[in-house]
Amino acid sequence: MTSPLVKPDGPPVPAASAEAVLREEVALLRLEAERLRRLLETAATVTWTSRMGDARSPLSPSWTAFTGQPPEQLRDRGWLQALHPDDREGALAAWEQAKATQQLFSTRYRLRRADGVYVWMLVRGMPVLGPDGAVREWVGTCIDIQAQALGEERAAFLARASELFSSSLDPAATLASLANLSVGTLADWCIVDVLHSDGHFERVQVVAADPVLASLAAAVQQLPPVPRERPVYPPAVALATGRSTVVPEVTEALMQAVAQDPNHLTAMRTVGIRSLLTVPLLARGHILGALTFLVTTSGRRYGDDDLRFAQELANLAALAVDNARLLQGARDAVRLRDEFLSVASHELKTPLTPLSLKLQALSRAVKAHPDSPLAPVIEAHVEMGHRQVRRLTELMNDLLDVSRISAGTFRLQREAVDVAEVVREAAARFAPRFTVERCDFRVEAPEPVHGHFDRARLAQVLDHLLDNALKYGAGTPVSVGLAVDGAMARITVRDGGIGISPEQRPRLFERYGRAVSERHYGGLGLGLYLTRTIVEAEGGSVSVDSRLGEGATFTVELPLTRP
Repeated sequence: MTSPLVKPDGPPVPAASAEAVLREEVALLRLEAERLRRLLETAATVTWTSRMGDARSPLSPSWTAFTGQPPEQLRDRGWLQALHPDDREGALAAWEQAKATQQLFSTRYRLRRADGVYVWMLVRGMPVLGPDGAVREWVGTCIDIQAQALGEERAAFLARASELFSSSLDPAATLASLANLSVGTLADWCIVDVLHSDGHFERVQVVAADPVLASLAAAVQQLPPVPRERPVYPPAVALATGRSTVVPEVTEALMQAVAQDPNHLTAMRTVGIRSLLTVPLLARGHILGALTFLVTTSGRRYGDDDLRFAQELANLAALAVDNARLLQGARDAVRLRDEFLSVASHELKTPLTPLSLKLQALSRAVKAHPDSPLAPVIEAHVEMGHRQVRRLTELMNDLLDVSRISAGTFRLQREAVDVAEVVREAAARFAPRFTVERCDFRVEAPEPVHGHFDRARLAQVLDHLLDNALKYGAGTPVSVGLAVDGAMARITVRDGGIGISPEQRPRLFERYGRAVSERHYGGLGLGLYLTRTIVEAEGGSVSVDSRLGEGATFTVELPLTRP
C-alpha cells in the first residue's frame, strides 16, 4: 500500500495535508464500520465474536440483548448455557471441529431468549486471520429459523401421528397414543376428553411430560368437563359447541372464572397452567371429543399458529377415531348377523325334520296303494317335497357352516378317502337333475385316487360345484373329471353356460359373492365361498377360467401327501 505522505511521482506531501488525508480515511473507515454493523443488525438476529467475554466487543452486545447473558458469564464456554441442553453437545463438537480445521463453523441449535423461550437458530462463523495467517478471532451470526424449524417439526409430527392413527383401529388406544406423542413436543400436558354417542362425557387420557406428576395427572383425569347450558371451561366449550380456545397467558382470574368447582380450581393451580389450547375433534359434522394442550414449565405461549396446527392434528385424530368407530360398528353388525344366521338356521331346521318324516310316511302310504289313480300324482308331489326339503337343508347347513367359520369352530375330520369314489358318488346324485335339465353330463374318474381328506366336506365341495354348473350351464354339456398330477389331485368341473365377466371373478369366491343378479338366479352366494374355505383348509386351491358367454371351468387342486 502506498503511503499517503509520499506521492509516487512528486515531492513529499506537507504534514498538514497528510494529517487531513489520514483523518478523512479514518472517518471513511468508521463510516464503513457503522454501515457494516447496521447491515449485520438487519441481516441477523444475533452477531457474535470469539471475544464474547469482552464487554468492549462490538458484536457481543447483540448476544447479551437476545439471551440476557451479561459478558462476564460468557467466558470459558459460558455461551453454552444459553443453548438448549439437548443441543449443547452437538454445538460444542461442531465448534471444536471448526477451530481445529479453521473452516466454516455451521450448525443449528435452540438459543434461549431472555424471556426463557428457545428459538431455533442457524449459526455460521468464520475465522479472522492476521498478517501472519494465524486466527485472530472468530465472528459469526445466528439467524432466526424458528418458523422453518417449527414447520419441519410439525410436518414430522403429523407424519408420526398419521402413522400412529393408521396402525390402530381402537379409538381409545389411538387417543392415548396421541396424548403420549404430544407431551414434550407440543405441550407439557395433554388432556383428551371424549363425547360418546349416548351423549355422556368422559376424560379418557391425561398425560404429563414429567413422570413424577403421574399421581396429579390421575387426579386431573377424575375431573371431566361437566356439560352446561353456557360453558366457559375450554374443554367443555369444545365438547358442547365445537369451538376452539387459545389462551396465551392463563391468569388466576381466568382460572377462577372457568373453574367448574373448588376442586377443579385447586387442581388447575396445582398443575400451574401458563398457557392453554383446546381444539374439538370433529368428523362428519359431529363432535367426537376435545384435545387440550397445556404449557406449565417453559416460556412458550400458544398463539394463532399453534391453534391452526392443533386443529389440523385434531382433524386427523377425529378422522381416525371416526373410522375406528365405523369399523367397530360394522364388526358388531356382522357379529349380530352371524349370530342371527346361526340361530335362524337351527330354528329353520327344526320343522324340516318332522316335515321330512311326514313326506316319507305319505310316500309309504302311496306305495301301499299302487292301484289308486291318485298314486302317481301324489308320488310326484312327494318327490317334489323331498327335493325342496333337501334344498332347504343344504341352505341351512351352508348358513351353519358360515357361522362356524366366523366363530372359528370350523373343523375337518380327515380319513383315508378314495377321491374317485367321492366324485362318482356326487355325479350319481346329480345325474337325474342333469337329465331333467337336458344336459349332456359326463364323468371321468376311472382310477382310484387315495388321500386323507374330510370325506363329507369333499362331497360338499363337489355338490357346490355341480350345483353351480347346473344352475348357470343348464342345457349345455357339463363334465366332471379327476386326474393326478404328481402329488396333487386335480378335479375339474366344466360347463358351457353364461360364463363370468373378468371384473366379477375377484369377488366370486367371497362370502355372498355373486357374478349375476339374484333376481334371475337363486341361492345365497355361499357355495363358492364354502368351496374355497374347505379346499384351502385341506391345503389346496380352487380357481376358475371363464369368458362371458363361453362357460366356466372350475379347478380344485388337493395335496395327496401331507408334511
